Amino acid sequence: MEYINNELHFGPKKKNLSSLCANYIRPIYVYDLDFIRSRFQQLAEALAGVRLYFAVKANPNPQVLQCLKSAGAGADVVSLGEIKRALESGFLPEDIVYSGVGKTRHEITEALQLGVLQINVESLPELQRIGEIAEKMGKKAQVALRLNPDVSIQTHPYIATGLRDNKFGMELSMIPALSDCLKKNTNSLELVGVSLHLGSQMLEFSGYQEALIKLKASFLSLQKDFPTLRRFDFGGGLGVVYEKQDFERESSLLKEYSAITKDILSDLKCELQSEPGRWLVAHAGVLLTQVQYIKKTSAKTFVIVDSGMNHLIRPSLYEAEHQILPLVQSNKKIKCDVVGPICESSDFFLKDYEMGQVEEGDYLAVLDSGAYGYSMASTYNLQELPLEICI
Repeated sequence: MEYINNELHFGPKKKNLSSLCANYIRPIYVYDLDFIRSRFQQLAEALAGVRLYFAVKANPNPQVLQCLKSAGAGADVVSLGEIKRALESGFLPEDIVYSGVGKTRHEITEALQLGVLQINVESLPELQRIGEIAEKMGKKAQVALRLNPDVSIQTHPYIATGLRDNKFGMELSMIPALSDCLKKNTNSLELVGVSLHLGSQMLEFSGYQEALIKLKASFLSLQKDFPTLRRFDFGGGLGVVYEKQDFERESSLLKEYSAITKDILSDLKCELQSEPGRWLVAHAGVLLTQVQYIKKTSAKTFVIVDSGMNHLIRPSLYEAEHQILPLVQSNKKIKCDVVGPICESSDFFLKDYEMGQVEEGDYLAVLDSGAYGYSMASTYNLQELPLEICI
């Protein structure tokens, strides 16, 4: 982000955001495809030899998906809707890894009919269900076991997924029962992978390192019984810095993440998979919103905008902080709460926030909202969804 002639410009090619508000109707998510492409290239270079499957849940915009497909990404999906969106955006079934804890019979049937590359299994009952459905269809499902190493990472508890009290994955103690199920269903199940995902927004890697060591041992043990086991999916979760744009720190974190991964897994001689989401698209998106009122009370100044938790729920749900900048720079400062129109006290972007002074009708940019923004938006209060623009 950079002000040029007092107007906010976005992305590596410094694109003017004010011009996008010329015919403003309602809040707009803006995604910079050039930036997404460059982030993918940076990640692919750091994780050379790893097949990257973009976590569609982070941002399912068709143009974003097309951009990542053309850059070389596969798709990590968690629903039949995401499978359909990926296919509509140019991905082939063999580009798709299907994750998620609650796959229905209909979804599994459709995935097997399409021939997706791999189904990441989250429970013994799910493995049994997949085997049963595949048997009836006369197919052999390629499955990976999502194993839960009971390892904690430093992140918000709502996005941590690697502990035994989380709903995700299967404890290592379940491996014997899973092996028995696989051996009883050799006509319909083929074990091709082991999968790991500790959670999202990971900025420290001691837990990740411990989990890789645990899962590597499990992989090698399983491989003795299942020679078809040839993929190790080490998940995603690499975090970004939201408080300020610090690409130098993120580059350093990426190098550390890559070094740990290669150090532990490079001798496995198998296909390595990863499921990045946030790291690729968070900084590539901004949410544009218009100031409706400046409301002053004896205790606060409220900047009331036409977007809120219905469009970007991360501040309310995860206590996340997104920088906010006026599209036109002001030398004067204001300390305020930036709040939305929703009838909830939790409907705010930032509290006691100092930024450039704004007036009614001005526009703000909520930064770093390209991941888990529009994809988590709702029509609560029957507010319209925001628009989306790719530049």
